[in-house]
Amino acid sequence: MPSRTKHIVLPIHVSQHYDAPATPHWHESGWRVGMRKHNLLKLSFLVVIALFFFSTSIHVRPRRVLNDSAPPLGLPKDVQTAWGQYSPYFPVGIYLPPPTECVIAQVNILQRHGARFPNSFDTYEQSIKKLLSVKKYEDTRLDFLKEYEYDLSSEKLTSFGAAQSFNAGEEAFKRYSHIVSEDNIPFVRATRKSRVIESATNWTVGFAAASQQQYNPFLDLAIPEDQNNTLNENCPNANDGTQQKDEWLSVFATPIAQRLEEAAPGSSLTNNDIFNLMAMCPFESIAKRRPSDFCGIFTKEEFREFEYHGDVEKYYKTGYGESLGPVQGAGYVNELIARITGQPVQDDTSHNYSLPFPSGRTIYTDFTHENLMIGVFSAMGLFNKSTTPLSTRRMDTDREWVASKMVPFSARMVVEKMTCGGVIGRGFEKDFVRILVNDAVQPLEFCGGGRIKMCTMDAFVRSQGYSRGPAGKDWRKCFN
Repeated sequence: MPSRTKHIVLPIHVSQHYDAPATPHWHESGWRVGMRKHNLLKLSFLVVIALFFFSTSIHVRPRRVLNDSAPPLGLPKDVQTAWGQYSPYFPVGIYLPPPTECVIAQVNILQRHGARFPNSFDTYEQSIKKLLSVKKYEDTRLDFLKEYEYDLSSEKLTSFGAAQSFNAGEEAFKRYSHIVSEDNIPFVRATRKSRVIESATNWTVGFAAASQQQYNPFLDLAIPEDQNNTLNENCPNANDGTQQKDEWLSVFATPIAQRLEEAAPGSSLTNNDIFNLMAMCPFESIAKRRPSDFCGIFTKEEFREFEYHGDVEKYYKTGYGESLGPVQGAGYVNELIARITGQPVQDDTSHNYSLPFPSGRTIYTDFTHENLMIGVFSAMGLFNKSTTPLSTRRMDTDREWVASKMVPFSARMVVEKMTCGGVIGRGFEKDFVRILVNDAVQPLEFCGGGRIKMCTMDAFVRSQGYSRGPAGKDWRKCFN
């Protein structure tokens, strides 16, 4: 068995029981919550069986897959997906097993931590206090504030987020158990942030549970976020998207602030206050596993505008809208190339050569934050169909760049390396690469993905020229 020198043990926060509301309903002014208690509901998704065919000559095997029903928060899916990067994980597509001519040989998983409480620097409570100071509310949707107390923790992983990670570990074993053995169990890394570490450890417990304790991976390496680190964005000279997201905030939040000034006279809410109050909908709903009363203050259309705020922020922070965005993901891309090719890492950006990882593993799983994942997507060339930047003056309703589909809580990118023969290999056995983001198979046009949405490994490696070359020059711009 491979040498295992670092073993981090943490409490597992997987809650199996919670109270859920009855199915609520929308009306034109916002969200109305009906409350009916249900005990002993397990946090799980329904399982369905599907059979899919690429073509008459390329077949795939039937496989159980998770459906895309809404997590049990008592809110419709179209509400939960309007929370941008604060949305809970949803499968964006149905997982398709590889063609029958192909055998998966290695899997690399890059996963965001599970759902968390607000950050310590967030000012949600201060915005709420402005509403609490009002003597009389002119809108009954604010009446809940008469007895309201802010009681959310900060920074930590929620029990819902722990369960997300546990479920992801279970799913990984069920999907890829055929490449696991006692001598080759997953190698797991995380940044040294408590919610990221706990997400990683819950994933390992879920993986072990699904194997009935036959395989017991653990967190091999936790990397401090102040070190050179391919799992944490780090470019001091890069813009953070504040200017662009504030431009959009002024467009959509100003009329909401005016409306709430009439509903709560004297509250004097700013545009930032509006964002904070809207963010309370996902954070409180997830933390308490029932619809937050803050959800009812806003309409569906207003939440769509809130969602676009997250899209804009990510695009102009570590995405294509920031010239030094993609370089922050280049280090991970170069590590990925080293893993799938079995060659040493070649990187002039964020790879830390003092923290090597073992070669030859069949499953590598890395836990990180959403901004790093966006940087990786941008460095690789994913989600790049649009020829124009995201507008900050009007919402682009046809955009491909949607944060809730890319980096929700517990988001995951999976890179499958497989060996294919037959029609796909054109008479020879060849290595191919397929990439899934939240179970949606990516088209990979940049390396000739074609109708099967897979590239030969050689073509994929060639397509990643930015990370292996110009990224080094951009990395120096981060600090000079």
